[in-house]
Amino acid sequence: MTIDDALRLATAEAARGVVTIPPDLHGFPGVAHGGAVAAAFHRLTLPRPPVALHLELQRSVPTGAPLRLATGSHGVTAELSLAQGDRVLATATLHRSGVTPPPVGDLLAAWDHDRQGAELPGSATCLACGSANPLGLGLRLIAAPRVLWREHVPRPAYHLRTGEAHPALALVALDELGWWLGALAQGECGVTTDVRLALFAPLPLAPLLVLGGRAGVHPDGDPRGRYSRVSGVLLGPGRDVLAAAEIRFAGSRAYTRRLLEPFLATTPLDELARWFPSVRELSVRRV
Repeated sequence: MTIDDALRLATAEAARGVVTIPPDLHGFPGVAHGGAVAAAFHRLTLPRPPVALHLELQRSVPTGAPLRLATGSHGVTAELSLAQGDRVLATATLHRSGVTPPPVGDLLAAWDHDRQGAELPGSATCLACGSANPLGLGLRLIAAPRVLWREHVPRPAYHLRTGEAHPALALVALDELGWWLGALAQGECGVTTDVRLALFAPLPLAPLLVLGGRAGVHPDGDPRGRYSRVSGVLLGPGRDVLAAAEIRFAGSRAYTRRLLEPFLATTPLDELARWFPSVRELSVRRV
């Protein structure tokens, strides 16, 4: 199965107002990866680039469960939502007007100057970082002092018959980048809640660069510091901007607790504690 097959399966009953996210498209176990939710909304509209997608994740979106789809429009903007029972889980808007790439000169200069770092941990089956997920990117980002980055060659599951990479690659990779930028800034795991993604061009089947600046992470509207605003880009072989993201990350020890078991299945405690100091205390409590 390819990512396109999985998204086609997810939206097969969209005409009846039903979307079901397949289990392999998860971040937290049993919960759809934010990039997968964005990819499902993108699949429902199939816009050609450039396109801007604004995803708001209000609650966890479960995998394997039929969800109620609602669609509409406001002028040239498509509007979509997923709900379970009477609870809205996620909403999205998509439009194609005024979508332009951000400047990346300073970010590239930081990466050129200081790209040495350590590979970040991951769980086995996460859609973005999982090496055992057949649809996973296997994307383990590198944490350098000033940037998070990784060069990534599209895996066969993301190849399209057109000779391009599936746009879901950009949506998943950038949501993952935003998650890690926020998580490292706070020292806790969390979720992405407000995800603004833009696709500027088709993705080539060539080495791509996932890149975000750590210095640009800043608190966002919460005196307790639970929210961070982050940004990142996906660049092509010529360092052209193929996609970009601005993301709000919400972190807390409760989310670190939820990911403790998946992380410890692949990462020694001492290594995990380098990034999330609270896991030592949480690990003692679970014994």
